[in-house]
Amino acid sequence: MLSQEMFVDQVADAYQHLYDLVCLRTHPLTGAVISDSSLPRKEKAWQLHHILQDVVEELDPGPQAPVFSREWRRYRLMVLRYVDGLDPQAVADQLAISRRHYYREHDAAIEAVASILWDRHVARTDASGQPGPETGEREDLSHLELLRLEAARLAQARRYEPVGDVIQGVLSLLQDVLQRHNLTVSLALSELPSDVSMDGNLSRQVLLGVLGYLIERADRATIRLTTQMEKSQVRLSLKVDPPTSISSTSQEEAGERLAAFEEMAALSGVHISPIRIGESTIGFEMHLPINSRHTVLVVDDNEDVLELFQRYLSSNEYRVVTAKTSQDALPLARRLQPHAITLDLMMPGQDGWDLMQVLLNQPETGHIPIIVCSVLKQKELALSMGATAFLQKPVTEQEMLAVLEALEDA
Repeated sequence: MLSQEMFVDQVADAYQHLYDLVCLRTHPLTGAVISDSSLPRKEKAWQLHHILQDVVEELDPGPQAPVFSREWRRYRLMVLRYVDGLDPQAVADQLAISRRHYYREHDAAIEAVASILWDRHVARTDASGQPGPETGEREDLSHLELLRLEAARLAQARRYEPVGDVIQGVLSLLQDVLQRHNLTVSLALSELPSDVSMDGNLSRQVLLGVLGYLIERADRATIRLTTQMEKSQVRLSLKVDPPTSISSTSQEEAGERLAAFEEMAALSGVHISPIRIGESTIGFEMHLPINSRHTVLVVDDNEDVLELFQRYLSSNEYRVVTAKTSQDALPLARRLQPHAITLDLMMPGQDGWDLMQVLLNQPETGHIPIIVCSVLKQKELALSMGATAFLQKPVTEQEMLAVLEALEDA
């Protein structure tokens, strides 16, 4: 009988192979959370993949959770590690914790996820071995319907990221499976403007899908990735070299996989087409829509506030640059010409009142809207001195976005 401790170990191992769909086809966790033994192994792998992704979002404590609270940190750790694809040290750096602390928090997060899955898929299974309603309903869905549901969910929470970061994150996730297939990756990424970004969630899923397709069929080869900027899109080409190293598949199977990729790609505005030699698909060409984000300069001496505002804005199509002092903020404002500046009033040295006057009275920065964010109840004074808007702390995400959206309409 499966113990809860064994179940936690299985969950941890499944996350390590989250994007290795070949491994997931026979993973022991499928037997615990997917009870329909008649499903094809490929279908089981996709279902397990989606279940593991979905449950991470259930750790999200919500926008009101204090930044760096235990719940928020564990949720962010799972997102950074298994959605964004960062390595453990990079995740630890993002969360400002030690490598040892990372592993403690990682184990705790895995246990939290495993507890949810245990209650939902194991404890709810009745004596006859029938799955609970949620599991059964999920298993009744076709593969294509699962893709549509997943893409629709991701589309509700777009995360715009630099194109190169998306590609590097995907390759990091696939590193182990590439090695197992004796594959190397050759990158020829054209230099793109730093503010050019793309919908990281959906585009990542499409890229993982097409790379997974090629990896399953290639051996002892090189996958060549090239990018080229073309007006409002990036052309990404993926080819197996030499082409003879890729095994052929039936037209029916290739058509089904391509239809699935196109379904998800269409929801994110990505156009995808196969590169063929004869009847073999040796690569794909993707045209990725990009987003040139507005830059917001956040000026505050409080690290927690900087992290909170970055969290609010970076997931809503804004590029965030931070400064902790007036001395740092002024040259950044001159150089970046941001869409807006959020400004704290109480800072050491030159405070926000002084910095606001300097910004407003210099020709290079006088046109930049300033949003004062302060615990001080000084709205009328701030507006009379030239601030465009005033938000009293604590500032909610909705309040911040409403002010920035109003600037778009101005």
